[in-house]
Amino acid sequence: MRKAMSTIGRVTAVFALLLTMIVAAGAGSFSRASAQDASALTTRVRFVQADTSVSKVEVHINNDEKLDEFKYGSTSDWIDVNPGSMRLTVTADRAGFNYVIFDGVYPILAGNDYQFVISDALVLSSVVDRSNLGDNESRVRILQASVDLPAVNVVATGATGDLATELIYGMNSDYAVVAPGAYDIQVNAAQTGEALFTATGITLEPNMVYDLVIMGAVDNSDKPLTITSLGDGTLENVGATPEASPEATPTS
Repeated sequence: MRKAMSTIGRVTAVFALLLTMIVAAGAGSFSRASAQDASALTTRVRFVQADTSVSKVEVHINNDEKLDEFKYGSTSDWIDVNPGSMRLTVTADRAGFNYVIFDGVYPILAGNDYQFVISDALVLSSVVDRSNLGDNESRVRILQASVDLPAVNVVATGATGDLATELIYGMNSDYAVVAPGAYDIQVNAAQTGEALFTATGITLEPNMVYDLVIMGAVDNSDKPLTITSLGDGTLENVGATPEASPEATPTS
C-alpha cells in the first residue's frame, strides 16, 4: 500500500513540475507577445489649438488638466489615455475666470490614436490611420478647421488629382497615398476656383502619416490662413515618428 501511495506521489510531483513548466513557458510567450504588440495596444490623443477667438486654452481629460497655456497654433505631444469614455473639457486660459469653451464625452477604443482640433465653433475629432505603407509611400489627408472659408479644393504640386474636393468646415478628406517629397499645397474655393492661399515647403517623409490642418482666419495678420502639418510613424515605423512640425509658411 505504501509503495502504491509512493508511486502516486511521484507521479503527482512530476505532473506538477510539468504543469509549472508549461505555465512558465506560456507566461514567457505572453510577455514576448505583449512587448511586440505594445505599440498597437497603446491608446493616445493629440491636440491642436486652432481656435482664432482665444489666444490660449487649458485642456482637461476626465477633470485632470493635461495642457496649460496651450497657445494658438500649438500642437501637443501624444498623451496616453485609458480606453472607455473620455470627458474632454476646454477652457479659455485668461486672467480671472477661465470659462468653459467646450465640454463633451467621447468613446475611446483601445489601440487607436485620436486627434482633436480645437477650432472656433467645434472640436474636430478623428482617428489617425497608422497602418503600414510601402517604403516609398506617404499617407496624407486634409482637415478643414477654418470657419472663415467656403468649401475648398486642395491640390499639391506634382500630385495626381486633388487631395480634397468640396471640403467644408469641420470635415476631413479621405486619406491619399502619395510619393514622399516636398510639396506646395494650394487651397482654392470649390465654387469659383479662386486661389485662397498656398502653404509652401510641406515635406512628407516615406512610411509616414500626415494630417494637414487648414486653420486661421481671412484678413487676420496675427492668425492668417495656413496649414499645420502633423506627422506620425506607421506601426511598422514608430521609431521614425517626428515631433509635430509648426505650421507651414503661407503665401497669398
